[in-house]
Amino acid sequence: MAKSLKCGVCGTLLRNVKEAQDHGEITGHASFEETTEVIKIMKCTTCGKPCRTDAERDMHKRFTGHSEFVEQTDAEVLNTEAQMKEAQDAMDEDADIVRAAMGKPPKAKPAAEGASGEAGGSGEMVPAEVPEALLKEMEEMGFGRNRSIRAIWFSKAVTSVEAAVNWLLENDSDPSLDEPLLVSKSQNESAAEGADAAGSREPVDPVEARRKAEELVRKAREKREKEERELEKQRELERIRAGKEMQKLREKEEEMALKRVAEQRKREKEEEARAREELRRRLEEDRKERRRKLGLPEELTEEEKAREAEKRKKAEEEEASKKAFNYVKPISALSKMRSQLVDLKKAHAAGAAGGSGEEAFKTACATMLRYLANIVSNPAEEKFRTIRLANAAFQQRVASLPGAVDFLVTCGFEKTEEALVMGPERVNAELLNGAGGALNEALTNPFFGAL
Repeated sequence: MAKSLKCGVCGTLLRNVKEAQDHGEITGHASFEETTEVIKIMKCTTCGKPCRTDAERDMHKRFTGHSEFVEQTDAEVLNTEAQMKEAQDAMDEDADIVRAAMGKPPKAKPAAEGASGEAGGSGEMVPAEVPEALLKEMEEMGFGRNRSIRAIWFSKAVTSVEAAVNWLLENDSDPSLDEPLLVSKSQNESAAEGADAAGSREPVDPVEARRKAEELVRKAREKREKEERELEKQRELERIRAGKEMQKLREKEEEMALKRVAEQRKREKEEEARAREELRRRLEEDRKERRRKLGLPEELTEEEKAREAEKRKKAEEEEASKKAFNYVKPISALSKMRSQLVDLKKAHAAGAAGGSGEEAFKTACATMLRYLANIVSNPAEEKFRTIRLANAAFQQRVASLPGAVDFLVTCGFEKTEEALVMGPERVNAELLNGAGGALNEALTNPFFGAL
């Protein structure tokens, strides 16, 4: 037995057909199916608000501060067929009210309910009879006879053509408007009695009648447009609410993921600290064991401690001097680079006809300058510190000029069988900046290498 209706688009569980209709109007979803899933409801013990989803419960807790909820379930068996019939009956009643307000006849009932013929009733079918004065007035306004008869009959007009004109404007697209209208004799008699009971009437200006009819149509159209705007507004609010809930869920998931990563890093640091402590303990035990074998006391004497401290100090000074040396401007390497560029220009630019050698030299310098700039900007990126020798662009722009590869080797690259590679330990910012300056001068100074 079905316990709920499930939206085939978003998966929301709904208790009855009415909720499915409301959900469809708000979201635009139109696919629903019966399911045996039971709707779980978490009821706030403080204010009694029912929450159907964890997200709705979390939002209620955040905005109200209420934290106690009791889980309930809605296990009532769903009678979809009966609820659909009730909903359809309610919609038919609303439609009849709207049609009556617009001067249109109620929707015909099915044949099983006793309806027969084009306009209802039973017995012999005859042409519909309407007040002759109204029919004449409609014809004078330019409407066809059959069309006028249908309008007067279905709008139940007896004293004014206003309702008939309004009905025509509302049903102008009906393909049967110009066909003869047949009704039963009993209906004709009832209509004639109603017309007689209405008595005499005053003449109505056709222009005024049409103006009033058009005004009624305009108001009805504005009302429908307003209702559609309100419905669209509600749908947009529902979409925004659902989007906010999804965003909060994503943020919560991201927060949990960050917490898990932080916890993992914390565990790794703790394990690393324990491993270092264990290594330090073992080294200390080994040192003591060696001293015991040599007949020495386990603990270092003051003189030995002083010697150890002196060794550590010297090692630190040597390391600091190495680092300081790395930042000393490499004068000899820069001088060698400049000489290589001068030789390169003289060999490939000065003797070339038509200026082609000059262009090739500048292309090689510009390409090498870009290689070095990428390394200075991203020294940790391995892809910038590796140049494949088989690369077509490298072969055409740089390797085709003998001596250009030697310049890159002077900058810190190591040549292998397949590529030029600069290891992270060989990255020297001072050297690379100096090489970049020399390349830039070779590109911009027309007298470079002339002396």
